[in-house]
Amino acid sequence: MTSHFLTLDVLRQEFPAIKSAIYMDVANQGLISRTTRTSMDQHLDNRLNGLNDEEEMMQLVERTRSRFAQFVGAETDEIAVTKNASEGINIIGNAIAWKPGDNVVLCRQLEHANNILPWLQLRDKHGIELRVVETDNGAIPCDAIVDQTDSRTRIVTVSTVTMVPGFKTVMEPIAEACKRLGAFLLADASQSVGILHTDVTQLGVDGLVASSYKGLMGLYGLGFLYCRREWADRLSPAYLARFSVDLGDAPESAPIFNSVKLRAGAPRFEIGHYNFPGVIAVYASIGQLMEIGTPAIEQSVTSVARRLASGLLDLGLPVCGGAPGDHTGSIVALGEPAPGSREADSRIQSLREHLLKNQVIVSVRRGMLRFSLHLYNTADEADRVVGLAKRWLA
Repeated sequence: MTSHFLTLDVLRQEFPAIKSAIYMDVANQGLISRTTRTSMDQHLDNRLNGLNDEEEMMQLVERTRSRFAQFVGAETDEIAVTKNASEGINIIGNAIAWKPGDNVVLCRQLEHANNILPWLQLRDKHGIELRVVETDNGAIPCDAIVDQTDSRTRIVTVSTVTMVPGFKTVMEPIAEACKRLGAFLLADASQSVGILHTDVTQLGVDGLVASSYKGLMGLYGLGFLYCRREWADRLSPAYLARFSVDLGDAPESAPIFNSVKLRAGAPRFEIGHYNFPGVIAVYASIGQLMEIGTPAIEQSVTSVARRLASGLLDLGLPVCGGAPGDHTGSIVALGEPAPGSREADSRIQSLREHLLKNQVIVSVRRGMLRFSLHLYNTADEADRVVGLAKRWLA
């Protein structure tokens, strides 16, 4: 995955937005590159001129499936192309044959709403139990999750990196417990894929979801679901459409009158036609990420994040988690978490406004000021942000 000709410095030139601003809002929406932008031109020209390139686009869907599989260390038939991460979570939740008394284990305080709502619905629909563990000083508590997992646990769901405060989750003990007890380990990797090195085998997950518009540097309206083949083949999709089933050599428009055979692996979960512009964009952007290699990207991003966190701490600002350490990934958060609220206290809000006036793009989530980084952020930018914070304090 490492290139001999493309470096981070060269790739940063692909992002015109960073010439006029310091962009540290990747956890909200990542930037796209010039290459990604121009990759869509031919398809849009074809649509403009009434030229049908559907067959070519379907081939690109399969190449994109294969590229993402390689990117996360999976097999091609373990990847489904989805609308977003939320759809992937719902697909898995609704493919389980639930029985009353089954349980799901999660840390609700640190999950996005879209990794909470599906389980609430399934609780009310099937009478399952939600086992909610409490946060451990802003981190997902792996020991508590292991303690709550038993033979009736069907799913354990965690974020590999939380949306805020953005700590990395220790996955190994959770994966070992799920494997031992036969539970499905579902990871929301929306805040890590494309930024931190991700290998589904090393993580030990059975399922992993991600959207393409954050770390993958693509567009809204596209995502991926990894589902380990042994699990996928025994799960029953809640919905079916033409691309969910295997009709052999029959054309897409062939009538279906009798029972159908599901596609092998994760593609059985795909519903309806594909977002072709989204596929084109993410095929190009993953290609650029692979040219650099995610180990190099992770090293660069975490180095900048640690520098930023240390500089803000030196100013006496309330960096969640304190000094950077093993929990530090690509996100640095200031303030105290306020679950259920988008509002920050007046001091945090004032700092955000000061940064925005000086072309530093950040966001507030659950009362915390969130700096979220990618490969285009540099140590110099971290120093400039710390300098702006120092001026604000003065």
